[in-house]
Order: sequence, then C-alpha cells, then structure tokens
Amino acid sequence: MERFSSARLLCDANIQERDQDLHDFIKRKAPLFSQLEVEYVEAAEPALELEQDDDSGRVLRAVVAGWKSDHVAQFLEVRLKQTNNTESDEGGAKMVAEGAYTAEVQTCSG
Repeated sequence: MERFSSARLLCDANIQERDQDLHDFIKRKAPLFSQLEVEYVEAAEPALELEQDDDSGRVLRAVVAGWKSDHVAQFLEVRLKQTNNTESDEGGAKMVAEGAYTAEVQTCSG
C-alpha cells in the first residue's frame, strides 16, 4: 500500500457544529499527526488530500463526510509515512503530539 508524506484535511469550519465526529477528530486526534494540516475552506466537503513530497504530483483524495473520528485516524495511520514523531508500539504506530498542528474552531457572532 502506498504511503504518503503529508496530508491536508479540508473542511468548512461550520460543518463541525453538525458533525461531532469531525469535530472530535480535529480537536483530539489531528494534533497527533505532525504531517497533517487542517485547512478551513468555505463550503468544502470534508476530505483528506494525501500528497508525496517528490515531484510526482500524486495526490490521493478521500471524502471523509460521515466517517467516525477513529476511522479517520486509522486511515491516516495506515496511509502516512512514519516520521520521527512516531514510536513503534507492539507493531503499531503510536502517535506523539509533539510539534503537531492544532486546529481550533472559530465562530463569529453578529
């Protein structure tokens, strides 16, 4: 199975109010993946885009609307290359939050 160097989670910030699993993933699990960037795009369907750092330009896109928070995390554990921020734990990958990107939900009233 092909592994990728980096990933972006694209989503509309407002969708988190309706999708508790997406909200949970962004708040609790996304910071554990140092190669993951969360990008808020207005009216975007929740999707992961996985990319290679080489010049191939290869991008894998997976629409994650309706996925459980744990399923998104498992998908990333399988599809992302391990970096120095991961430690092996009984054959599986154990993610460490050190240096990871954190996403915050921003809302406006008015």
